[in-house]
Amino acid sequence: MQISLAGLWQLSPLTDLSIPQDDITFPAPLSAVLPNTLSEEAIAEQEWHLMHDVEVDETMLANSAIDLVISGIGHHAEIRVNGEAVFDCDEFRESYRKDILPYLQLGRNRFEILFLEQDEDWLLEEEQNELSHLSELLDKEDETRIGIWQTPYLEVLPTARIEQVDAELVNHQVGGCEVLVHLKYQAFKPGLLSAQIKFNGMTYRLPLDVRASKTSAVFQLDAPMFIDPEYFVRSDCYLLDVQLENSHRAYQVGLFDRYDQGNSAQQYMKELHLYPQN
Repeated sequence: MQISLAGLWQLSPLTDLSIPQDDITFPAPLSAVLPNTLSEEAIAEQEWHLMHDVEVDETMLANSAIDLVISGIGHHAEIRVNGEAVFDCDEFRESYRKDILPYLQLGRNRFEILFLEQDEDWLLEEEQNELSHLSELLDKEDETRIGIWQTPYLEVLPTARIEQVDAELVNHQVGGCEVLVHLKYQAFKPGLLSAQIKFNGMTYRLPLDVRASKTSAVFQLDAPMFIDPEYFVRSDCYLLDVQLENSHRAYQVGLFDRYDQGNSAQQYMKELHLYPQN
């Protein structure tokens, strides 16, 4: 079950306190409710505070986990739940999620997003591998305004969670290739579990061993589409959809052919924001 955190978020300045507070809904840039005298550059140079309250009942608290999912933040931000810092959005990932059940309480709960100045020394220490560099090339968006471009939501997980999904390409000497989809998961309770994995119009439903933590599915491609980072178009990507009980993930998968036949390589993947549909 997914619970949208749509609705009004209170926006307050942390730098220039003379700027009036206002309410904002997402997706939107902060400038949507700020005075017209503030340029986008001036907004990005300041620090901002967003606040939203949600009621939580006993039924929600009885679940095994509740993930907070936030996407579409292009600037450094700190996420807080009931005054506790739970994670940072560091601009290097498309989507962020964390189990916030330990931070929730019965009744009203406060969610905060703080756009703060980032430590430059921390940026210098960030290491990026080849795939993350490829992601930078492919994920450049025209939107540079500070804001939130996807509505945050809660994913309520009573029985299991998708921990990680990877796609691996294996070329064949006789032509074509295989895409291996690796699923890592966590089962919270004993019982029968199954995962549904969809790729390129094909669907596998895999029974899962609750004592294990990973499984894989193999998809055959006779005439694969490959991406070119220099001339990238999203229509060259495949859609990968994975569901495990209440846990749901979707990705754009771009295959790039730079490896010898018979070898395998991890492929470019971009997680898609699923809920709510904007």
